Amino acid sequence: MSFYLAEVSALKTLDHAYINVIIDRRKLWREVAHQRIGGGVNVKSRQTIVSRRWKEITDDTVEDLHELADILIKTSIDHKFVTSVNHAYVYTNNITLFKRIVKLTNIQDIGYSEAVINRPKDTIKLANPKYPYRSYLKSVKLSPKEKENIINFFSNQQDYMRISPALVKWLLTPYHRTQDYFFIDYDNESWLVMLGLVKPGLIRKTVNIISA
Repeated sequence: MSFYLAEVSALKTLDHAYINVIIDRRKLWREVAHQRIGGGVNVKSRQTIVSRRWKEITDDTVEDLHELADILIKTSIDHKFVTSVNHAYVYTNNITLFKRIVKLTNIQDIGYSEAVINRPKDTIKLANPKYPYRSYLKSVKLSPKEKENIINFFSNQQDYMRISPALVKWLLTPYHRTQDYFFIDYDNESWLVMLGLVKPGLIRKTVNIISA
């Protein structure tokens, strides 16, 4: 389930006191923004600019945030709750939780989708897999020397593994932070041991590759 609810990202921590603190901070920050934006812009234009970017946080909005938090805190239904700016996503196998949430006054753009589980856990399906394993990297900042070692490692082993396109591009850039969507496909777990010698703790998780 997905839906729009203004300021719902204040619920990253489901605690009523914390929610109030976040809302108070946002109100204060927007008041400061009202005062700072402008310069040569007249008052009417300045108000239009600010109001377009940040809507007023109403009492109804705050009430809905606390009510939603209450639903999620008190429910015994297994679920996962994720927020992104003014949008929220609830994942569960029990639609009873959805029925409670949709009763909130100010939620909009409600959407539903169903995930079809068609593969075992910790696997990924590919049409014509050439390798049985895929490992994802962690997001870490490397020293210049560490990145040089990583470049040399992949350069020497590229005939024995598949390096994700994003990782290939990164290897050619001056940036030193890896991303957690970088991955390598390979056919022997000994490659992880070798990579661990080059940079310990670089692997985030490993999954098995199966044929679609």
